[in-house]
Amino acid sequence: MEETSKKSMEQLAYEKLKDAILRRMLAPGTQLVESTVSEKLNSSRTPIRNAIKRLASEGLINLIPNRGAFVIQPSKDEILQAFDIRAELESSALKLAFDKITGKDIEELRSIAGKEASAVRENDHKGYHVMNKAFHMFFARKSGNIFLIEFTEKIIDRINVYLQLYDEFYNVKLAEFEGISDHTEIISLLQKKDKSSIDKLLRSHIAKSLSSLQIEKIVYKSIDDVFAPGAF
Repeated sequence: MEETSKKSMEQLAYEKLKDAILRRMLAPGTQLVESTVSEKLNSSRTPIRNAIKRLASEGLINLIPNRGAFVIQPSKDEILQAFDIRAELESSALKLAFDKITGKDIEELRSIAGKEASAVRENDHKGYHVMNKAFHMFFARKSGNIFLIEFTEKIIDRINVYLQLYDEFYNVKLAEFEGISDHTEIISLLQKKDKSSIDKLLRSHIAKSLSSLQIEKIVYKSIDDVFAPGAF
């Protein structure tokens, strides 16, 4: 029974902290002190520690030896470097995969794009996030290069964290977001076997994501506000 209670408290702490980070309630760089969070949740420190480790494994928290746990706080240079290397990885994936792409593959991409469109209509940010990643991983997976697949997925996951922390995309209705039209155009260019235009469009698409970051325009809360009575 005690073990079940610990797991429940760990899940509660994990969900509330993750929600606070992704909804931009906690500022990047905020220290998460185990004793403070455990006090707010009336819990022992063990489930809080485990929740923080889970968030660290997802790239939302930095665990710094002898200092503690901090909400991820990438510098502008780090973000720029991440977008730069993503553009190069996706470009390399396109070049390696292009001659392997079949009509069946194009239909698969159409299916993914269709599910993206459904998510847009339903304003389903989570569903859109899943399908968007599937679309951008397509060329890497088709390349068959296990290292390219691994590195591309890792950088996409990291950039998705940055987007959730800083992008205006998560503060607007999906119907107002224009990025999805690029995916439809990529499919059209694939049918025309226009590799050069696809490469240019991929790079432009990634650059648009970078330009949408709104790092200085977010108002944050304190850890006390996040765990105040009635906050969740």
